[in-house]
Amino acid sequence: MIDQYEGKSTNQIKGKKLTLAQFCRLPEKNIPDDRGGQFWQYLLANRAGNTRNRYRDILKNQIVPTFGSCRIDALEPEAIEVWKQRRLGEVERATVLKELHALSAVFRVARKVYRYTTQNPVADIEKPTIPKRKKQIPSTGEMKSFLDTSALYTPHYYPSFLTIYQGGLRIDEARHLEPSDVDEVENVLHLRVKPGWSPKDQEDRDVPLVEPMRTVLLTLKHQNPNARWLLPRGNNRTYRCERCGGPETHIGNLRSAILSLTKAAGISKRMTHQILRHCNSTHNRQLGAKDYEVMELLGQQSTKVHAIYTHAEWQHIVDATARLGATIGQEGLSAWLSARGQDRNSSGGTE
Repeated sequence: MIDQYEGKSTNQIKGKKLTLAQFCRLPEKNIPDDRGGQFWQYLLANRAGNTRNRYRDILKNQIVPTFGSCRIDALEPEAIEVWKQRRLGEVERATVLKELHALSAVFRVARKVYRYTTQNPVADIEKPTIPKRKKQIPSTGEMKSFLDTSALYTPHYYPSFLTIYQGGLRIDEARHLEPSDVDEVENVLHLRVKPGWSPKDQEDRDVPLVEPMRTVLLTLKHQNPNARWLLPRGNNRTYRCERCGGPETHIGNLRSAILSLTKAAGISKRMTHQILRHCNSTHNRQLGAKDYEVMELLGQQSTKVHAIYTHAEWQHIVDATARLGATIGQEGLSAWLSARGQDRNSSGGTE
């Protein structure tokens, strides 16, 4: 009654009783209908899978064990500062920064969405600075060597590496490609919102289907048009995909294959599936593509700002992707097609 007399809303009164552990509660695995606390429900509705997984780890291992018993409106900046200084002595500064951002997101949602509090105590905490390290991006020649090496030694992964690089796909977009996404009539690779999954920006987008990626993806599509996924994994292992809701034969993060191929190709620079996407952006710009054309091709969030002022011509995006394909050359494609022919001959001509 006193709180209401002082002009506090019902949610603000509730926020004086609600603890961070209750607000950030993760769902119980043995209770199918358990949706967790309100913050976790917010993440499910508004964040992609990899982001949710990062938040889950931080909530489970740091925020809830450290601050779970605190009421939402009672956590003071001093307690957060003490925790921050302790963490700086235990882990990398970048890790502490991610944890602070996660804690800030908790209070931002509690304040702006649910009105449980009127302040964000993390806002007053000085964030640790992270020295910026300029990425050493492999050159077009090094990427050609990497892809040619993959076609020779790991032909089952060559389509994945080629598609991620030439198409500028995120790893999760490559995982969820289906044969029907390859449109040979319009010469387009469709990235579509699907049940339980969407591209990072939650919007459909198209990627030009040009050589050598066109031949590779059409070969896979025609070989097995009823396959669940377009890009082959290379083995029969499965893992649970949260987005698809069960065990799937997606490609993994390709880390071990990338490390082996980088060494075999004589490339000293760091390589990951994400760097392949960075290479697409860098090399397309070097080959003459406009910034907004590359942004639209990669499906970057900032495209929305650029679209207000200028619109990328589809043909220019096609030309940019084709120029990148020309730098890849035909050697890797020929080696990959040859390896497939040898596999068919060794299996008696049956698929």
